[in-house]
Amino acid sequence: MNLWRRPAAWAAAALLLTGVGSGAWALGLLPGTTSCGGSTLRITIAAQPEIAPALSDVADRFNVEEHRVGGRCVDAHVTAISPTGFMGDAALRAKADAWVPESSLWLELARDAGDTSVPPAGSPVATTPVVLATTHPVEAEFRDADLTIGWELLRKDEAGGFGLARAVPDPRTGMSGTIAMIAIDQVTEGQTDDADDADDVAEALRDNAPGRPDATSGASTAVLADLTGAERSARPLAVTTEQAVVAYNDTHRPNPIVGFMPDEGTLTLDHPYVVTTKNQNRQDAADAFKAALGTGSARDTLQRAGFRAPDGTLTPAYADEHDLPETAPPSLRVPTRKEIDKALKSWEA
Repeated sequence: MNLWRRPAAWAAAALLLTGVGSGAWALGLLPGTTSCGGSTLRITIAAQPEIAPALSDVADRFNVEEHRVGGRCVDAHVTAISPTGFMGDAALRAKADAWVPESSLWLELARDAGDTSVPPAGSPVATTPVVLATTHPVEAEFRDADLTIGWELLRKDEAGGFGLARAVPDPRTGMSGTIAMIAIDQVTEGQTDDADDADDVAEALRDNAPGRPDATSGASTAVLADLTGAERSARPLAVTTEQAVVAYNDTHRPNPIVGFMPDEGTLTLDHPYVVTTKNQNRQDAADAFKAALGTGSARDTLQRAGFRAPDGTLTPAYADEHDLPETAPPSLRVPTRKEIDKALKSWEA
């Protein structure tokens, strides 16, 4: 079953991660020119839990290549931490030299919370669209019932004669949940002016939500934990990401799940890389690692982990292997800050 239900005919976003320029030679950032001297320059990259393992693999290769800053070898270390965990841990923020949250929206939220070390924008490392997921038996039932899978389903506790067990991450802890609430508003725009109806939907989703993940777990992954164990009287339907579905299926081969691109389109998590340290040598080292993330080998590593390139594309071979479209998905309208704030606050009791 194709993870997405639409044909691949969509334009990709024009987001490019820049590589190493000529200035790298002057800084001594390139491997293989001279031996390292003195102590190791260790840097810490705090990263979204879903992408942290792939970044750690890139860091292992980066460290073996002996990248240098000022004659000292750079040793990059990746720490898995949720955005709320990062924002709530002053000691980790002080230690971290760079940050890779799941979405650029977290950068603005961190700055709004008073963290001036976080730049207003970063370089996208890898992308993954927010999707809906269910089990294979339920997917077959939906298909037989000719049920359209879209954001509208999150407003209902039954559809096509089936009860629905909707699982949405808390918008305050995961941007896939925030995007779900934004999407519900966008696809029902103009259909109803009843604020009470919107509040009822938010309350129902909040009451049925899975437990909050801990600081080292990602919300898009945690929401899938109980998907295959849901009661048959209520068909499970979870908000997650394409990457989380691919990663889940890699480790649950006897019991894979199915992802659906919502019929109305979606929004994408862009995983921006931002340098947060104020120390010049550490900035240079963090920039060197950012440049390494733009190499072909790093892109291959991230793609094997289920992520798309910053422009939303997949290589033809990988797309064919996982039965995915090569190009980026259709997009919902880019949300306003007012819509984002409303989504973030929608679950407040």
